[in-house]
Amino acid sequence: MVRRPQHIAEEYKDSTTYDAILDAAERLCGERGVGGLKLREVARRVGIEPPSVYNHFKGLDGILGALVQRALLDLMSFYRMTNGLQGQAAIRELCVRSVSYMANRKGVARLILNDFAEVHEEKNAFDRNEATLIRLYDLEAAFLTEHLGLGHLSRQQLGQIALARLSMTIVLLAQRWIAGKDPTEAQIEEIAQLVATFMQGLPDNIEVAAD
Repeated sequence: MVRRPQHIAEEYKDSTTYDAILDAAERLCGERGVGGLKLREVARRVGIEPPSVYNHFKGLDGILGALVQRALLDLMSFYRMTNGLQGQAAIRELCVRSVSYMANRKGVARLILNDFAEVHEEKNAFDRNEATLIRLYDLEAAFLTEHLGLGHLSRQQLGQIALARLSMTIVLLAQRWIAGKDPTEAQIEEIAQLVATFMQGLPDNIEVAAD
């Protein structure tokens, strides 16, 4: 095994090799995009030889699939964290948590942007996590029904709203990244408020559209 650079070893000293590989891959994806995610570079950052990655993942596809799975489970946890809140307060809390998460997990955001932008002829990391993705959208549908009274909408329509919220979050954050800057706490709060306002206005806007 190659010697681990001291600053890298310190960074991952409390992580399992599995988690260290995922963390390094996510950070690399945030820096260079999905196209810049190279197994050799991931291994170098963790401090292991490239073949050792295969002890934990089936190459880059396996790493990407695990990254998406972890991100989806993280996003699902935010619905539980709104327990005890109702209506607009619950909507705002969900938006704050989601925007803050994406702002601090640029690698995840770039994975999602890549999925939005590309036409995939073969199954990608999101397709391989379809069951978890469906569970996430079902949680959002239940959330929208409880806190915005949108239970009269179809499952497909509720899924489209969930996708719109995610898209809005990432696009607003991407405006900062394109400018070469990470969003400040104040800007994260502002983006969360914009997304929450969009969500909170849905009942009236949907009724108007239906009329």
